[in-house]
Amino acid sequence: MRDRARIKKWQLLRWRGREPIADLSDREFVAVGKRAFAGKKCLEEVTLPASATAIKTEAFRACRMLGRVTLPSGGRVGIGMRVFSGCRALLAVAPMEVVSAVGASAFRGCRSLESVSFGTELKRIGEDAFRECIAIREITLPPCLEQIGKGAFRDCTALESVEIGAGISALSPELLRGCTALSEIVFCDTVCEIPRGMLRDCKALTEVNLPIGLQKIGAQAFLGCTALENVEINLGTKTIGAMAFFNTPKLRTVAIPHSVRRLGFGAFGLGRSEEKTELLVDTEYMLRRMRRLLLLCGSYGRVKVTLTGKSIEERKRERRRATLDQRPVHLTGDTDPKHDEE
Repeated sequence: MRDRARIKKWQLLRWRGREPIADLSDREFVAVGKRAFAGKKCLEEVTLPASATAIKTEAFRACRMLGRVTLPSGGRVGIGMRVFSGCRALLAVAPMEVVSAVGASAFRGCRSLESVSFGTELKRIGEDAFRECIAIREITLPPCLEQIGKGAFRDCTALESVEIGAGISALSPELLRGCTALSEIVFCDTVCEIPRGMLRDCKALTEVNLPIGLQKIGAQAFLGCTALENVEINLGTKTIGAMAFFNTPKLRTVAIPHSVRRLGFGAFGLGRSEEKTELLVDTEYMLRRMRRLLLLCGSYGRVKVTLTGKSIEERKRERRRATLDQRPVHLTGDTDPKHDEE
């Protein structure tokens, strides 16, 4: 009888079986080869051996009935490009904590995948890795993550909560674009940039607390966040990119720190509007600067700038009053009442 598993040079080249379950726990190979299981329409469950450390490109692509893949519990496993792409019935790849890398489009279109639990081994997530995984509800990016590709969680329409672990400094463009159910995102203070289109069209997002270390809000970062009402921008942010807050009709007030130096084209929208977003500044210098920047970027008709601090004249009067209070008695003309009685 021909062996259903074709193994050569420590690599599973092809699985020839037609059974729904492929138990390979007693076999020995290091890698699941390119397209080794691809297109197996009857395959429902796979168990890999303890020696496996890599799953190569498109290994399980288009296995439409595949529901579960069991990885070795010890060591590390790298998942290549498009490995599970199109596996619409995939419920779990476990334990996910041993995964060290996820390739581009690895889980794209896995519509039944409900949870992803990353461990301390994860170093890289590729472009579009979990795109269109419409059943995932929450994600925590671990501190060990060093690289994350463009649109990694784009169009995950059931995703409600995202937590970015401490130590992560670089995110990616369009990371959470189109996550229409996203209502909570927690940044760590080490994040220095919200990249282009990262939260675009996140229509359930109402409030965002930006990280303390943030320096730049990228172009289209919050474009189309139609429920967004409150954004806290901390001191240190220097740039707000083009159309960063375009089409955010419920955004009413934004406190602008004096570190802001540049506004991109249409940063707060274009044209004119009766219901304006109010930008709060604390000095007259910032008031003049913001008006000039808004004129240059085309958002002047969409916002109004309000001074929350004291004007220059008020500050001058306060300094004059404080100076008078500190002057010696013989210079102010006051005399000692006891001396007058004598």
